Parts: sequence; structure tokens; C-alpha cells
Amino acid sequence: MQPLVVVIDDEPYWIDTVRSVLTPHGYRLQGFTDPQEGLRFVASSRAIAAVLLDVRFGTEEQGLQLLREIVRLPAAPPVFMLSSYERALYIEYALKQGAEAYIPKEQLASLPERLQHLMRQPSPPFHQSFEYLQQLGIETCSEKMRELARKIQLYAPTDLAVLICGETGTGKTLVAHALHRASHRHHGPFVAVDIPNVAGAAELFSSRLFGTVKGAFTGAERTDGFFHAAHGGTLFLDEIGELSPEQQAKLLKPIEEKRFCRVGSIREETVDVRIIAATNQDIARMVDEGRFRRDLYERLSQEVLFLPPLRERPDDIIHLAQHFARTLPALLWGASPAAAPYSFSEAALELLCGQPWKGNVRELRHVVQKCLLLAREAGTSLLTPRIVRQALTSSAMPDRQTSGTLQQVKQQVTREMLEYTLHAYGGNVVRAARALGISREHCHRLIKRYAIDINAFRTRQPHNAD
Repeated sequence: MQPLVVVIDDEPYWIDTVRSVLTPHGYRLQGFTDPQEGLRFVASSRAIAAVLLDVRFGTEEQGLQLLREIVRLPAAPPVFMLSSYERALYIEYALKQGAEAYIPKEQLASLPERLQHLMRQPSPPFHQSFEYLQQLGIETCSEKMRELARKIQLYAPTDLAVLICGETGTGKTLVAHALHRASHRHHGPFVAVDIPNVAGAAELFSSRLFGTVKGAFTGAERTDGFFHAAHGGTLFLDEIGELSPEQQAKLLKPIEEKRFCRVGSIREETVDVRIIAATNQDIARMVDEGRFRRDLYERLSQEVLFLPPLRERPDDIIHLAQHFARTLPALLWGASPAAAPYSFSEAALELLCGQPWKGNVRELRHVVQKCLLLAREAGTSLLTPRIVRQALTSSAMPDRQTSGTLQQVKQQVTREMLEYTLHAYGGNVVRAARALGISREHCHRLIKRYAIDINAFRTRQPHNAD
């Protein structure tokens, strides 16, 4: 039997447009211009492949109410929001309320592909969701993360652009890696671009992303850019909220068509890349306020993933603390499995659960790492409340002047964290890089960028020396 798709839109034109797009692909279509009539049909049917719901029915509240009623239905079908230049904040709220995705009405041609993957990729069995995430490098036991497992399995096989939204330290890069590892591109490169590091001068931005031809500017040689490096794989654009309006415009065509020109050339080149982006900013509000281009936002957010902060998944605090206590010693000291395992006392775990964790999983990892260093120094494998309190105190970043631009504050925090970690490891760059979760080369680049005197940290013996 042909799969049934229900379209609820107060404009008959769009119902007819969806019908013309889906009918050639074997779908049956039932359209409603009256939202309540459409809701009654959905509530009484049990064989609906998907519901396509217009964002606006006279008022925004009516559209949201209809969505809420549909997702509450037993065995509710997946709901795709159809938008036509609505407020990005409204669309984002709809996604958080349970909508599968939103589709700009100008991009209805992508519907068949999205529906095909939706029906072809079943969710992981309930009891296997955490195992699925663990296989992809994401450690969790929180019920809130089951939806992440389902959406990774759904989105990974496609080439649709995914936007990952979440606070600093929630694991956006891990999720980007997971999407790549679970995709058909997993044998290809995964190229991560830290936008704040390349979003300076316009010429630097373009040359780093698109490459240059010889003679493009004084001393320029022919170089490849990040788009070239990611050919056949995934290009991860981290912190896209840092892009200037000029840089946003330069990314429109490369992201949509995968076509661009090297700096100094007029010849277009084409690459085969899948785009994943991430941001810790309120990007929807930036769009509505005119600080981020709507057309670029729509290209980057064909699918959207929201990562909940650690405070909203308290079960993960204990789970991750214990996980880090088991796994970090091998990374820090090369400890053998036969070594005495580190573990938290119950009181120490209670103390960890009472913290706000504004830095999320990254902050928790840093505190557990500090606990291990303190326990090693004290000659014990039991992580007690005293050790946790000491780690929390010493791991707290010093008070800082928070005036200035977001980029200036971020640079200040980065420098402080780098100096603190170098101090903790007696100037050992390899161990400092490992502790920060970055490569040794990246650590050396940061040391050079911030003109840090590494010898100043090497004058003392690290407290974790073997």
C-alpha cells in the first residue's frame, strides 16, 4: 500500500504543491485547510507515514497548539513543519516541542528524500539506544538522550546539512563525529573548522576555506582549503555564530551547491562534502534580529539537533563522573587495567550532583581529572568529598573582566584554561593537550598565538610526575 502523508495548510496552493512533489514517488496525499478537521483525521488514523503541518494558521499559537495535540497522540506520526519565512525562534520552539524537522516551503523538493529515510531507518530498540550512542563515542544514561540516538540514526545516512545547538561543553563536536561515523562517508575525512580561528581578515577566511592560486596576493602559493580537504567526507563548521555578515554571504553558494572559487581565481571548483555546523549561541534569535542571514541558517539547518545541558540530565552526572574516573587514568599516565581503579565515594558523588555545571560535560571531565591528580598525589584511589571540594576550588577559573566582545572573552578564557593546564602538568605539552582534549599541534599553536612562555611552567616539578 502506498504510504499516506497528511498535509494541513490553510493555503490550497501548498497542498497541491506537496501533492505534485510526492505523488510521483508513490505517496498518497490527504490535504486539509481546516486545522481542526486535519487533527481529527490524524487522531482517527493509524497508518500515517508523516504529517506536514503549516507553521502559521492565523496566529502562531494556533499552529503550536495543533503540533502539541498531534505529538501527544498514541503512536503519533512524525510531524514536519512547513515554513514560509516565519520567525526562526518560533520554528525552533516547534522543533523542541516534538516536530521532526522544519522545511522551508521553497525547499519542498527535498521532501521525498527526507520521508524515504524516515521510513527506512527505524529507531534503535529502546534498551539499545545507549549502546548505540556508546558505539559512536557518546557516553550517557539519560532518558533525554534517547531522542539523540534516534535522530543520529535517522540523519546520519543522509547528506542533509545538520545544525547542532547546545551550550558550551555539551558535546557538539562528539555528535558531529558520531554523525560522520554512522554515515556512508565514514571512510572519508572529517574536517573540523573552528570558525573563530579563521573568521578574522576576509582574505584569510576565504583562503583557509577555499584555497588560493599562486600569485593571488604577495607571496601566495597554490593551496587547498578546508572544502578541498573534506572532499568525500564531512566538513564540520564549529561556532558558526561567529561569522561576520560578509563571511556569511561567502558561504551561501559553497554550502548549497558545493561550488566555489579559490582566492585569485575565477574558475569554479566542485567538491563532494556533507556540511555539519554547530553553535552555542541563540542562533534563531540572531536570525530574527538580523544578525545572522536567514538564507544561510536555512541551508545549515535542514535538520536540527538540540543537546540538553548537563543540569537537565542529572543521571549523567554520576554516570559520567564514574566513566571518567575509569578511563582518564589510562590517558593521563598510561595506567594498566591491573592498576587499582579509582572510584568516588557515595558522599563525593552527592557533592558532584549538587554543582551547577555551567561548563557542562567538559567542566565535569576537568574536575574529575583534577580529582585523579589530587588522589594520585595523596596515594589513594578513593575519591572523597575532601578531594572533590579541593578539585572544585582549584578548578574554578579566576575572576575575569567580562567586558568586551564575545570573541575577546572567549580568547581570555582559552588563555586562562591553557595556562592553568600547563601549570598543572609542569609544562608538559603532550599531557596538557590530552587533558584539554586537543591535539599536540593545536596546543602548540595556541601557545604561540597567546605568546605563552612554556619555560615558565617547566621550572617546577609537576605534581603528577611519574
